[in-house]
Amino acid sequence: MMPKIEYDLEAQKNLKVPLGERELIPNAGMYIAQTLKEQGVTVAFGVSGGHIWNMVDAISRIGIHTVVPGHEQTAPYMAEAYAQVTGKTAVVFVTAGPGTTNATSGVQQALLSGTPMVILTGGHELVHEKMFNCLQEDFTQEVMGGITKWTQRITEVPQVKQFLTRGFKLANTAPKGPVALNILTTMLMTPIPAWVKQAEYVPEWRGAKTTERIACAGNPDEVAAAVKRLYAVDKPFLIIGDDPCWDKAGEELEELVTLAKIPFTTRRLGRGVVNENHPYCTRGLPSFRKEIELMIPVGLKVGFFDGFGAGWPETIQIAASESLIWTHISTSVAIVGSTKLVARQMIDYIKANNLTPPAGRDEWIKRIRDNEVASAKKRSDRALKYKDLPRYKKMIHHGYLSKVITDFLEERYQSRNRVVLDGFTVSGFVMPYLKAVRPAQILTASEQAGIGHGIGMSIGAAIGDLETNPADRTPVVAMMGDAGMGVDGMNVEVAARFKLPIVYIVTNNNGWLTGMKYRYYGEKWETFGTQDQKGAAWLGIVNEAGPEKVDAIRWDRICAEFGAYGETISSHEEILPALQRCFDAAEKGQPAVLNCMVDHTIVNPAFSTPLYSISMVHIPFDELPEQGKAARIKFWSKAPYLPGLANEESIEMKDPWDPIED
Repeated sequence: MMPKIEYDLEAQKNLKVPLGERELIPNAGMYIAQTLKEQGVTVAFGVSGGHIWNMVDAISRIGIHTVVPGHEQTAPYMAEAYAQVTGKTAVVFVTAGPGTTNATSGVQQALLSGTPMVILTGGHELVHEKMFNCLQEDFTQEVMGGITKWTQRITEVPQVKQFLTRGFKLANTAPKGPVALNILTTMLMTPIPAWVKQAEYVPEWRGAKTTERIACAGNPDEVAAAVKRLYAVDKPFLIIGDDPCWDKAGEELEELVTLAKIPFTTRRLGRGVVNENHPYCTRGLPSFRKEIELMIPVGLKVGFFDGFGAGWPETIQIAASESLIWTHISTSVAIVGSTKLVARQMIDYIKANNLTPPAGRDEWIKRIRDNEVASAKKRSDRALKYKDLPRYKKMIHHGYLSKVITDFLEERYQSRNRVVLDGFTVSGFVMPYLKAVRPAQILTASEQAGIGHGIGMSIGAAIGDLETNPADRTPVVAMMGDAGMGVDGMNVEVAARFKLPIVYIVTNNNGWLTGMKYRYYGEKWETFGTQDQKGAAWLGIVNEAGPEKVDAIRWDRICAEFGAYGETISSHEEILPALQRCFDAAEKGQPAVLNCMVDHTIVNPAFSTPLYSISMVHIPFDELPEQGKAARIKFWSKAPYLPGLANEESIEMKDPWDPIED
């Protein structure tokens, strides 16, 4: 079965020499392009190179858009967000050697976030295998073997379509994730005889449903047991995770929580699967979480950011794969199946048996709702506390900035904007203020917890939105830090090139976690070695005239050279007018960069918790700033390996939102 030639047939009639006698046509790259087209691929992200030009050119000629960033690391980040927004399996291409190694951070993030992705890497010629003296020797199977669901080298032309089709199937099977296929350059450059057939391959083997995931419902007995238990308690609580987003289960879950009167919260990609304006929705677990009688995680990765479920009551687990049923949780019922189908099964069982929620459910719902209203007021009041402080006429507080941004998004866009969280410090402030009203609205680095991904993810999200709904110009918001801009800020050029509606909000404290100085390292980095105390520590360059005199990087000016709109602001009164101008520009197709000079003494509130304070346990106690001492005494004075702390008098810990005076 020869590839279809995707060229101008009329022009071919005038050729003196038939097509294929003066150029390598057909070739294996055309097989790859055909298969991608059959799988519904419309966009591919990556950086080309000599080992894969054959393949990438074929992908372009068949009609698939190629989006090329300035560094391979960004391509998987773009693809990840694109997949999450569109629900499709994303495609990444990178050349051999450095192309493969540069892409690994983004590929690992896709594995941790459970995002379906097919990575096509270039491969060296086999004759030089393990000789370590050829150009860009590639070790995709070794390098990516631990961060993908499957890796495979393709060495023969007849393997192409079977392995590529299998890769799409595995990437999109729960638990979803990336697969990597190493495309041998010698195979791409090998002439294809007319008799060559694709091994064990049937095109469009499921007809119109070829690209659809095969979904399974849950065990009916387990579904019945789950519903009976749900209706036997007064105080259940449901958490919506990633699976319902991929399963498009929003309609069913909304009907289920409404019918059964279940209060719920949403996590990660699950945010917005059910509109968070729903009266039963709450931001996170309530303060009286110990009263919950039955926990129901639906497609939730119960890991680090959920405390591994420690302290949870009896639990009913629902997940799309058995590997996503967590064994570190006390579980009475476990249901494996599409969360969309399982939710429908539960609804049908409730209606068939004419079940009514127990008498205590209404009171439970009211208490949850009252708590959410009180919490919302508390969040608002906390941010407004800093609004008019004299300090913030020359710098900006992360918490107040977070409230102004989210209020602005609510008023102007009804909170429809997709938001990519990148900056580490600001992520600890803005998350409680964000509201999600549609699936895949809040995009993060998952457990990868890196920085710099926000540039690529915002681009991928914007491209995905424009593909699925070209008329909707609602800007994507990327919450960046200046360190994350340093990692990948140059790729704002890609957003400008494609005229994407994106606003990059940069919280600039002039360095990596500059506020750590005031809690653990000293205002002049005294606990560092003397060679690092003037100017280079963590990029926190401090002018001897004082921190407020620092000449921070003007990311707005840098990105303006790429065609972006840009501003720098350094006071609370400037925030709202600047947001209006930036979003005006983004809606017209000019990405905007708002460089916000934030309070340099503030750090992510997580550093005022036991987990983060113990990471600084190596610093001599007498050298710690006051707040570092306060945290160590509070959290670890009873630790057996720090016996000397038992004799220390307690020191008052400041609210982590409060600035520390220089």
